[in-house]
Amino acid sequence: MRFIQGAYTEGMTIDERLEALTQSLELWSRMHMDASKEYEERFRANEERLAQLMDTMNRLGRILEIHDQRIDDHGDRLDNLEHR
Repeated sequence: MRFIQGAYTEGMTIDERLEALTQSLELWSRMHMDASKEYEERFRANEERLAQLMDTMNRLGRILEIHDQRIDDHGDRLDNLEHR
């Protein structure tokens, strides 16, 4: 077998070429499947992180609402004391 400029050439039978092509395709297929699996795992992990982040943001938003209400209540109490 001779390898010239990225392609098998003279000295290979059609069966040898088909076998080499089959092996290359099988290798590529396994690599693609591995990459797809890794992508799906990362995507799922990112979805979980995003859900956690959204939950945290919703909690913080609720805390801000409560603090704003308390600040408003304190302001109302001060206004009532000043008018007495």
